Amino acid sequence: MDLINYAHTIRDKVSENRIVMDQIQNNSPEQAMLGDFPKALDDAVMDSSEAHQKQMMQILSNPEVAKGFARVVFDLIRQAV
Repeated sequence: MDLINYAHTIRDKVSENRIVMDQIQNNSPEQAMLGDFPKALDDAVMDSSEAHQKQMMQILSNPEVAKGFARVVFDLIRQAV
């Protein structure tokens, strides 16, 4: 459950990026994932590093976890739009 709570934190941070939010609202998930979302996600994860060291290491050390986490955050943002 820690990663789900962390995903909500990252969702909130990524949601502050208007360009990413516009891309999410106006494109398919596949198209939006090719835009600014991945970098915004990485930036949010890096910015949260002190408070969420354990979750950050899980995401950065395992590409499959990172991919799944990206999709969870993306879906959380889509639901909020």
